[in-house]
Amino acid sequence: MTAGIGGDEQSTRWPHLLAEQHPLQVQDLSHIGETAESARRRLATIPVTGEVVLIEIGGNDILGSTTPGAFRTVLNGLLAAVAAPGRQLLMSELPLPPFLNQWGDIQRTAAAEHSVLLIPKQVFLSVLARGDSTLDTIHLSQQGHQQMAQTVCTLINPAFPAK
Repeated sequence: MTAGIGGDEQSTRWPHLLAEQHPLQVQDLSHIGETAESARRRLATIPVTGEVVLIEIGGNDILGSTTPGAFRTVLNGLLAAVAAPGRQLLMSELPLPPFLNQWGDIQRTAAAEHSVLLIPKQVFLSVLARGDSTLDTIHLSQQGHQQMAQTVCTLINPAFPAK
């Protein structure tokens, strides 16, 4: 969702907008078509440097061929790989289609096991539900990136003063 769909989308993505609004160094590791497994593999070669890490993963797993069991294993590995002393992990809860509740159970269990703050799916959905926020009902338009930056800003605002 953050990385876009790869076509003509030239939006300034929300992590960059967030960095402009706060005295934060933002390391945007989003990647088009990312799954939990591909993210875990990529992060094995890229050092994560932030004190706060926001993880938004799983949509391509649900839409692809990843089984719930594989997602559970890889998600736990991914969270373990980015965890570090003094680092706060936040994960966006997936807005799930009907009959896929076990994916949410997997996220909630993994979040509890790794002390990850789970951002309720309503937060994510509040951005997607705005008429001009998406290009295709999932991937963000420039308006959607602006809205997501503002939404994430309200989540982290107590910890970081605005510029």
